[in-house]
Amino acid sequence: MKTSEAVAIIHRGIYREKDAISAYIKFAKAVKDPKAKNVLINLADDEVGHLNKLEKHLMSLLKGKPWVLPKAEEIEAVAAVFHSSAYADLDLRPEDIAKFDEVKILKIAVQREIVANKFYLDLAAKEKSTEAKEMFLSLAKEEELHMKILQAEIDSIGQSGFWFDMQEFTMEQ
Repeated sequence: MKTSEAVAIIHRGIYREKDAISAYIKFAKAVKDPKAKNVLINLADDEVGHLNKLEKHLMSLLKGKPWVLPKAEEIEAVAAVFHSSAYADLDLRPEDIAKFDEVKILKIAVQREIVANKFYLDLAAKEKSTEAKEMFLSLAKEEELHMKILQAEIDSIGQSGFWFDMQEFTMEQ
């Protein structure tokens, strides 16, 4: 694969992470519940970590060191994943977000994490390099954890009686 192709793919990943950071910050500004706001700010921080990983790999590539990218024959499949419009339905203007309650905002964030998880799982499935596969699976796992954290916050705000799939109270004597 040409360096320019690899750089383009990494930049697409970086763009997705920056988009996630921006979305979480917008969501955090819109919610009133302090716990929900905290969760969203912490998730934005996690996405900064993902961004840093991708930037580290980009710098390695630009310095001429090997990096873990798909083989040239897989570039179209990977590019298709990166060009996915999966976030299109999840893109919201700040004025739209301001109209939503905390639960709606958190549910949108859950959907974004599901898309991000699938994105990295798809990359891992196509990857031949063990090191690259592990990195993409690690990022997918982090996105899955974010989804669980968000769902726990939804359950807490909704007072469903569950938190991280554990019953918080019982009606039994």
